[in-house]
Amino acid sequence: MNTPSPCRILLVEDDPGDAHLVRQALRAARDMQFDVTWVTSLAEARQQLLDNPPEVLLLDLSLPDSSGMDTVSAGRQAAGALPLIVLTGNDDTGFALLTLESGVQDYLLKSNLTTDGLVRAIRYAISRAKLEQRLLLATRVFETTGEAIMVTDREGRIVAVNPAFCRITGYDEAEVLGNNPRILNSGRHDQGFYEEMWRTLRATGAWAGEIWNRRKNGEAYPQWQTISSVINASGQVTEYIALSADLSEIRLAQEKAEHLSWRDALTGLANRAWFLRELEKTLDSTQRENSYAEVILIDLDRFKDINEVRGLSLGDALLKAVAERLKSALNPDDLLARLDSDEFAVLLPRLSAVRDSAGRDALAMAEKLHAALAEGISLDGEVFRLDASIGIAVFPESPQETTSDVLRQADMAMHQAKAEGGGRVVFFETAMGESIKERYQLERELRLAVEENQLRVYLQPQMDAQGRQVGAEALVRWQHPVRGLVPPGVFIPLAESSDLIVAVDRWMLAEVCRLLARLDAQGRTLRVSVNISPRHFQKEDFLAEVKHQLAASGADPAHLVLEVTEGLVIGDFAGVVTKMLALTALGIHFSMDDFGTGYSSLSYLKRLPIHELKIDKSFIQDAPTDPNDAALVEAILAVAQHLHLQVVAEGVETESQAEFLNARGQVIHQGYLYGRPEPLELWLTRLPAAAP
Repeated sequence: MNTPSPCRILLVEDDPGDAHLVRQALRAARDMQFDVTWVTSLAEARQQLLDNPPEVLLLDLSLPDSSGMDTVSAGRQAAGALPLIVLTGNDDTGFALLTLESGVQDYLLKSNLTTDGLVRAIRYAISRAKLEQRLLLATRVFETTGEAIMVTDREGRIVAVNPAFCRITGYDEAEVLGNNPRILNSGRHDQGFYEEMWRTLRATGAWAGEIWNRRKNGEAYPQWQTISSVINASGQVTEYIALSADLSEIRLAQEKAEHLSWRDALTGLANRAWFLRELEKTLDSTQRENSYAEVILIDLDRFKDINEVRGLSLGDALLKAVAERLKSALNPDDLLARLDSDEFAVLLPRLSAVRDSAGRDALAMAEKLHAALAEGISLDGEVFRLDASIGIAVFPESPQETTSDVLRQADMAMHQAKAEGGGRVVFFETAMGESIKERYQLERELRLAVEENQLRVYLQPQMDAQGRQVGAEALVRWQHPVRGLVPPGVFIPLAESSDLIVAVDRWMLAEVCRLLARLDAQGRTLRVSVNISPRHFQKEDFLAEVKHQLAASGADPAHLVLEVTEGLVIGDFAGVVTKMLALTALGIHFSMDDFGTGYSSLSYLKRLPIHELKIDKSFIQDAPTDPNDAALVEAILAVAQHLHLQVVAEGVETESQAEFLNARGQVIHQGYLYGRPEPLELWLTRLPAAAP
């Protein structure tokens, strides 16, 4: 059993005899031990309080450096929260009361000093000091907590509130003391709510739950409230304490999050989730009431070009302006949503008993939306006159139709409008044409093709004027398990219209890097080019991805050629250059594909780290016989020579085309004259072996 540590006492007494009596009395204590430090002046006491704080301070009032109430005040200040007992020969009741009021725990006369009396006073002083500390802490908590505290008597009259209560409710303390908490009643709860609350409180001594109260200014607000009963020694309730946390800010945050979950972040319009929810309600109504409603899908024509030429910032501003313009053309009960980058949807929820009538309403609205966009939108001093491809679905087509079916039908119609040249309105019809449905089926199958390794690498040789293979272009093909070899003209445009092109690009880049490493290992070093789509190049992780593929395969970067198009540099030119320079620093080469068919900006060309120009086959085809095409090819060759760029001519199919090119400079040829694209393994068998 551990022996309790002695109670540390600091005795401040200048009379040695009195000090001896006190120490003798403490040593005589039977059930408590004391460790007494004796000093004779207030100055020494202050130092001891700093160096070796005691548990109790015994203070004589007549000291060499202080006396009377001055000693009491100085001792209390020096001791802080420590228990302080006055030892004095002054038998003055008034003076004794004065010292007790100043914070002294006890007042003992030296003439009546006994061991039991002194020990009892010390114990009481320690207990009282602890109690005072707890009361002080409770007071501080009561005054500083951020939660409202209200105390009522057993009859429900308010007897105390804290500052947080006043801040939250708007009432001053004087306005609520003596009142019933019913002054906070919001009127949102019925009598049964309060009866159940009191039944629980009386049965268990506590109740907790959410409750709506009303501030002084009339504003109703939610709070989480905990009510506890205070029970005395006889088991009777004496008070009730209510602790309340204001939930207003939490509710506002929840409402904001709820709002954002149903809203498009850029335009503030309904998002896809909200649109589908409302569409489902409308679809249920049409099926229940045997009537019709309409969905309109709007896709802005050539918006991607604006984004590329003018940048994403202006594109975003234009989308917000388009949202406002479209909204201004709609009826109050129509729902406008943004489903994708430049794709908007309108739900016309008013039901029509006749399908033709519903169609006429939708067409009238579509024309109205067309006209609203054609008026032009002013941004940064420039007027943008927009057009759109619009698809309309009148629903339901069948009793089993779902919201996904309706949206897909409108999307089919919208894509048909775009395929017809844009600026059109097309209705979905059940027999709209298998080509549109085929497109959706093909897109789903292409997603699987990437995942299930149905893609194949084909190679087409690139030859110099002497007929030697100096490079190859890697081309992607799709070996469908049922359809067979799907032509690239079918699936590449489909991939480019979505992020599927990125997945295809990533697969091709990895395969080409593995091929380069394989060729290097066999001693058959060759440059291989691979197409990189603008969408892929602009991904934030593109640079890291290329580095990873090179490192994972062990390919030499100097043998990798990335083919890009002129459209890549429209927009964030500086960002494109930075990324290209980082890749060229690794040894990678860049080729400008289809040069002459796009912007063909010489100012861009001279600032880009390009190593090669590829002349589009449309110029090569008639160059030997058409003076215009010949002049264009010669101009491109002159630019390349001036900028010290290599040139690759695509689509070389005849000897006359080859001779035309060879007569005009060092040009690398690529085309059917030298070989069609063929599977990787077959191409490898035709590739000359490494020199011994």
